[in-house]
Amino acid sequence: MPHARRLTREDAGRLHLLRREAIRGEPAAFGSSPTDCRFREIDAVAECLADANRAVFAIADPDDPERLVAMAGISRETREKQRHRSSVWGVYVAPSCRGRGYGRSVVAACVDHARTWPKIESVTLSVSAEGEAARSLYESLGFTTWGTEPDALRIDGVGITQHHMTLRLNTETTG
Repeated sequence: MPHARRLTREDAGRLHLLRREAIRGEPAAFGSSPTDCRFREIDAVAECLADANRAVFAIADPDDPERLVAMAGISRETREKQRHRSSVWGVYVAPSCRGRGYGRSVVAACVDHARTWPKIESVTLSVSAEGEAARSLYESLGFTTWGTEPDALRIDGVGITQHHMTLRLNTETTG
């Protein structure tokens, strides 16, 4: 499996470019649009990468190590009643790199990171009903669907259904 590494503030510019590519190229896979993405500015990306409650894992292009081609983020909840939960977000693999295990690597890195946070018992994510390959990947990593939300997103007036998934972690290792 390709190695995903945790990004740092110094990677903000490269992550910013990949995130922009992802949101434009796969609009049904993201709740954000190019106009309302919270990471429109590189400074916001750098702030995210420095946040102890978030981590982003990525893989660089083997032919161009300065270019990121896969990413996934993980955030832990900070609100008192939800501190036992974490969420995977922003999963994307450039089309030219799909089918090589990059998606599995970045999502697995997120799950492994969630296990390092004290008292985290579950990892959640949402996937578009159109994203069958992504859903299959998540299921192969142990995620199960707990609900389906019709019309969760709208793109140009067309409703997009999302499946909500969760992975229960072994709480003996999470504190």
